[in-house]
Amino acid sequence: MKPRHLLTIAAAVVLSPAGQALADTGARQDNSQILVWAFLGMCALIVIVQLMPVFILAYGLVKGLFTKKAAIAEQHAKTH
Repeated sequence: MKPRHLLTIAAAVVLSPAGQALADTGARQDNSQILVWAFLGMCALIVIVQLMPVFILAYGLVKGLFTKKAAIAEQHAKTH
């Protein structure tokens, strides 16, 4: 093997355990104050209020699609 390849392999072997040594333990401290949670709650409230008309329109659309078909079918049945 070429010396450059040997040096690369040696560096990989020496540095491979460093990834585990520098890894995070996974423990997390939550030092958020009440104002942060209140701000996030207000943001969530704004999103919910903005989505309410979408759900109302979608409900009306679906209701209109199914009731019109039922009314047309009922009218068709009466005439025939």
